[in-house]
Amino acid sequence: MRDAISSIIKTISSVFRKKNNRTGGLTRATGGNGVNSGITILSVPGTDLDRQLLDEISRRNRWTISFASSSDEAREWLKRTKPQIILIDRDIDGADWRYAVSSLAAASGGACVLLISRVTDEYLWNEVVTNGGYDVLRKPLNENDVLRNVRLAWSYWTSTRQSASVIKK
Repeated sequence: MRDAISSIIKTISSVFRKKNNRTGGLTRATGGNGVNSGITILSVPGTDLDRQLLDEISRRNRWTISFASSSDEAREWLKRTKPQIILIDRDIDGADWRYAVSSLAAASGGACVLLISRVTDEYLWNEVVTNGGYDVLRKPLNENDVLRNVRLAWSYWTSTRQSASVIKK
């Protein structure tokens, strides 16, 4: 009887681990060997709801995320940390988003800056890129969009680092 119970517990534990290690059809990062593991993000969200969603997505995907309440505070964070991705809401703290994007891109040492905005069109995207940003993330935030944009930005960040290391050699 003890062997039967032990076998059942092992089976249930195995199924539970497999079920909880999936995120969006991709294997969740475990021990730093998973898909997009090691992503570090600095976020300046516009609302508590955005912050909560970004926190949940980051936790499920084992990304490291830090939050700042303003672009000035984000620049202070950049003195201590070097995130790969920066998410900044267009409507935060009354600052001009163009200045916020360009100053964060310049201070970050190459992080991909994504502007979070209710308005998303080609004109805005061109403005973001012209000011040193990477892309625009549509608001209200949607988990699938966040996952796709962050993974694409991380992939771009990684490829630019690999290209730079090849050129230095």
